[in-house]
Amino acid sequence: MSEANWEEEREKLLESLRKANQVAAESQAEAAVYWELLEDWDEAAKRAREQKDFSLLQRINRRMIPFYLPNKEEGKLWGKLFFKAYMRDARWLGQAKQALERIKVDAENLSVEDSEANKKLKQSIIKTAEEGLIERI
Repeated sequence: MSEANWEEEREKLLESLRKANQVAAESQAEAAVYWELLEDWDEAAKRAREQKDFSLLQRINRRMIPFYLPNKEEGKLWGKLFFKAYMRDARWLGQAKQALERIKVDAENLSVEDSEANKKLKQSIIKTAEEGLIERI
């Protein structure tokens, strides 16, 4: 592989890696926020049920979401929308994981000439891909 082709391939791999890492990081952050919100709601619902005081739900709702508690129909719609967003994010995470796995395999299969810089770059790409594949949630 010529030096020019190597540089071009390297830039393509790095750009793909940056994009995949960005999508993965954004999706993981979003999922973490949703998870905490759902845990708080679950705890409030358990307390409300135990104490038969559903005003607890209103109080936690005002603290977490400053507008209002949805009625039953809105709650169902919000649930469907949340589920669709969750599934979309799960697909994105799956695609990001597959992209990182391909980048790692491609980088491992690159034959680097005698250049120490190329060897270090290959190791860096592999390391970054491996870090992106670590499950954080």
